[in-house]
Amino acid sequence: MTAACERSEPSLSNPPPAPSTHSASPIAPAESWASRPPREWPQLVLTNLAEFHGHTPLQGASAFLLKTQGGRTLIATAKHLLSRNGGVDPEISISALDSAIRSWRLFPRTLADQLVEAGKVAADGLDDPRLDWLVLTLKDIAKPLPATPVHLRPRPVDVGEQVYLVGCPYAEATCEQNVYAGKVTARSGHRFRYDIDPPVDLCGFSGAPVVDQAGHAVGVMTVSFQPRMQGELHVEAGGEDAAAIYRSVERQR
Repeated sequence: MTAACERSEPSLSNPPPAPSTHSASPIAPAESWASRPPREWPQLVLTNLAEFHGHTPLQGASAFLLKTQGGRTLIATAKHLLSRNGGVDPEISISALDSAIRSWRLFPRTLADQLVEAGKVAADGLDDPRLDWLVLTLKDIAKPLPATPVHLRPRPVDVGEQVYLVGCPYAEATCEQNVYAGKVTARSGHRFRYDIDPPVDLCGFSGAPVVDQAGHAVGVMTVSFQPRMQGELHVEAGGEDAAAIYRSVERQR
């Protein structure tokens, strides 16, 4: 896979406020697999192979499947992959994405035959420049899924909360899925940072899921600061709250 590593953006000088969530937002029960050791978790992370009309392709990075309270299954990844950060040139705007997609396949990195295809943009408001979420529809919902979908959590993560980053570094050619434990160390607007163990090269993690102890997606992997390093390996990563898009995703039918 040849997609670029995660971008490292300067922190926002005027970060958006933390997303508000409705107190009545339903919270899904904990996933049955979440209580197992991470090595026994089902496949969650996928990789991308997308071709576009008039743009270079996206090959690699990460994505995952969402399930809404209404029963829809969707695809989630990081919006910045639609630019040179993901190998895509020229950059594709959200408004132009539906017509630009020639094909968008997603699969576990070592199992290219177990795939699903993305259709079109699946939520309103993703053109907001403060957001790095990209949510897409599934083209064939009857097809067997190559990964287990997860619910979005409507409440932002708290500082000190345990989270898990699920993904694969490019350096591990045979990796299907690794889980990196961490604790949230800081928040700014609708983004958060967390330490990760074991240390890892985060190239290839853009768009990966960040989940809580219940197995719910609390964020998408994206970096808006210079993360701490241990040599050439990262000991810190970033995420953007699922709460930032929760209402928009759930109100789509």
